[in-house]
Amino acid sequence: MKILGLLGSPHKKGGTAQLLFSALRAAEKLKANTEWYSLYDGEIKPCAGCIQNEGPECKFPCIYEDYGKFLLQKIYEAEGIIFATPIYWFAPSGVMKNLLDRMTSLENMVAYGEPSYMEGKVVGAVVVGADTGAIMTGGYLITTLNSMGAVIPPWAIAYSYKSKTSLWDDKDLLNAINVGLLVAKTVALLKGEKVKLAYEEDKGLLEEIRKEVLRILEIAGEPRRYVRQTGYLRY
Repeated sequence: MKILGLLGSPHKKGGTAQLLFSALRAAEKLKANTEWYSLYDGEIKPCAGCIQNEGPECKFPCIYEDYGKFLLQKIYEAEGIIFATPIYWFAPSGVMKNLLDRMTSLENMVAYGEPSYMEGKVVGAVVVGADTGAIMTGGYLITTLNSMGAVIPPWAIAYSYKSKTSLWDDKDLLNAINVGLLVAKTVALLKGEKVKLAYEEDKGLLEEIRKEVLRILEIAGEPRRYVRQTGYLRY
């Protein structure tokens, strides 16, 4: 299964990244193939509102030739997606909001006689900030994605107010791990596998993933460059 992580924070070693990487590592324990991208690594132009034009023009893969189009393709290919964002005034970051608006091109395929291209994809949310607004931000993400047709597993939102030290809070870390586990399990369930969708309090897994994420963070700050012709230069 393909699980995609989208980092809506400019800080690739911060609390949002820490919990996103933890969720992805948890999904990998269930044999998921994962990859992640920072929304700050290229331009995501704001939605132009094509959906309001006569004879709807809003359709996948969107009109812009930018990094946003690259990410929309990755979303289209994924079976599960974990959206991770800091709290910016009771809401997701601006780049995350731009991407969500551009995802209308996936959902609006219903106007062309097709299902929404978000239909059946399993999504989860990770929200981190040092101020209030986590529930509003997480709820906004999950509600929007569900309205696009995405499937929401139980325990789909993990949040932390610890900001840069989220990885060291056992409760917040375990919640993020369960987002990864349950996104992967729900994908498996939709494929016909027999799995139990339950929260796991596995302290051994918690410590294992914390150590693995600390190693990931050592290289997470290295820049990845978007190249229009070839996609990403991975590290």
